[in-house]
Amino acid sequence: QIPQISYASTAPELSDDRRYDFFSRVVPPDSFQAQAMVDIVKALGWNYVSTLASEGNYGEKGVESFMQISREAGGLCIAQSLKIPQAKNIDFDKIIRQLLETPNARAIVIFANDEDIKQILAAAKRADQVGHFLWVGSDTWGSKVSPLLQQEDVAEGAITILPKRATIEGFDTYFTSRTLENNRRNVWFAEYWEENFNCKLTITGSKKEDTDRKCTGQERIGKDSPYEQEGKVQFVIDAVYAMAHALHHMNRELCADSAGLCSEMERAGGKRLLKYIRSVHFNGSAGTPVMFNKNGDAPGRYDIFQFHSSNTSTPGYRLVGQWTDDLQLNV
Repeated sequence: QIPQISYASTAPELSDDRRYDFFSRVVPPDSFQAQAMVDIVKALGWNYVSTLASEGNYGEKGVESFMQISREAGGLCIAQSLKIPQAKNIDFDKIIRQLLETPNARAIVIFANDEDIKQILAAAKRADQVGHFLWVGSDTWGSKVSPLLQQEDVAEGAITILPKRATIEGFDTYFTSRTLENNRRNVWFAEYWEENFNCKLTITGSKKEDTDRKCTGQERIGKDSPYEQEGKVQFVIDAVYAMAHALHHMNRELCADSAGLCSEMERAGGKRLLKYIRSVHFNGSAGTPVMFNKNGDAPGRYDIFQFHSSNTSTPGYRLVGQWTDDLQLNV
């Protein structure tokens, strides 16, 4: 009965309050993006689509959610539901041939990893099907450029989805000013320093075998090395604050007369703490509300993009809508 708050786990089965009753998360479950994708398909007036999933938890559960939600919504038929196996030499041309067996189902809803997206687009191109398929991609496709390289024409018009996330400026200021001197509390920092600047610290037990360059200690993150904020920083901060708010409210109610931790709170236990976690409501690091539903899930907030490469001077992904409980799409 130990409450947990996750900043990254999006598997739909974690919403099951019978099995994971002490689990909460500040990221939305993938079933919410499946709902968003059903809403997109319906908004575009498509009623006959195929699905494609990479074998494994993410792909299969995503498609499963999509199919279940589309059944409940009605008015949407699934032509085929294909799986890309996790094998070495997969026949992607065969998968394209299968999808072409239902030529009227041009829209393909795809929950797949980068490499599978890349290979399926390449196979569509080899089959001379540029312009045939209309792709609706989940957040593993998102706004990535790498799976589309040299085959932008096959991905033209693809609609993709990404959880809304913000860059936290204060974190960049903080992190890029960390040095070996001012960050001694982080036990992994020296190892990170060597890896990041590709140099060896003079301390014994250096893990860096592949270089003889010595670190000066004067290197600076972002100046002497490329730096980009990890995409989940916002959620890590929100998870920590959610726990802090819960403990704060619990402390105020149980220890009203005393400062700090009182015996009432010491013996409160996980069940009571969970109650406080589930009732937090505050503005998070990106200015959006942090809260949990009865299953411990965060609200779903997604940006919707469309990929354009032809007839435009600036190829790339355009923001065409968003989904927060319901769809706003600029058709």
